[in-house]
Amino acid sequence: MIDYNLADILVNVVLAIIMLGVGLSLTLNDFKQILLFPKSIITGLSIQIFLIPVIAFVIAYFSNMSAEQKVGIVLVSTCASGASSNLITHLVRGNVALAISMTSLNSIITIVTLPVIVSIALYFFLEIDTKIILPIGETIIQIFLVTILPAIIGITIRRLHTRIAIILEKPLKVILPLILFLVFAIKIFAGKNQGGSGITFSESINILPYVFLLNVLAMTVGYYIAKLVKLEYRNQYTIAIEVGLHNTALALLVAGTILKSPEMEMPALVYSMFTFFTAILFVYVVKGKQIFK
Repeated sequence: MIDYNLADILVNVVLAIIMLGVGLSLTLNDFKQILLFPKSIITGLSIQIFLIPVIAFVIAYFSNMSAEQKVGIVLVSTCASGASSNLITHLVRGNVALAISMTSLNSIITIVTLPVIVSIALYFFLEIDTKIILPIGETIIQIFLVTILPAIIGITIRRLHTRIAIILEKPLKVILPLILFLVFAIKIFAGKNQGGSGITFSESINILPYVFLLNVLAMTVGYYIAKLVKLEYRNQYTIAIEVGLHNTALALLVAGTILKSPEMEMPALVYSMFTFFTAILFVYVVKGKQIFK
């Protein structure tokens, strides 16, 4: 059974609120299109599952990080996108239904892929032969409560009270990013006993180039593969965001609670400090001045 600390509980509550707000912008028809034309979600999931961990392994191998931190960056790469990527997709007018669908499905697939890939990383970098077991029932319940249920509530509110949902849409575009920053602040600045990081400035600087490279390469690979297979333009940058931003809350949970390694937590912590801004900048580059339109 996972032992959640105060910071983890607060983070999950805040992420659920974010997903409710994102759900207010959606209708069931948005998800119907994903099912009728599955090429986009298959492309995105394939990139996330097969390519991004390989990129992380290569970066880790050539880095000067500690062996534990190398495992940590591979761990980050295996964690499916979370509420933050869904929020950014919403802000930049991407395909939010595709983003949520990828997050939900990939989170379930992660139950299988994460233990396998991280076990390989543990053996490769630390010569530790161990099996990681994610609590399947609890993980699925967490995905449902934090991602799927709040989004369904938001969609239902929009269907029953469309005018209220439209009125809330503008202020939520300001409020939800502020809530997201609160999530990061909780994990970065909270005390260790409450689930905070305790990471030093020098440790952050040493790890930063490698997690930054992972983030940029993942978004670039996601965007150009989506472009290569001729997906709709909006789906191209949506996939870039989804494969480029990872669920650092899950990475921190696995590193801190299951593997009990503060060093393995560090790449996820540093990663969470800047990815909101790099994702916005990336979309600005590929989309131009129409970023929020």
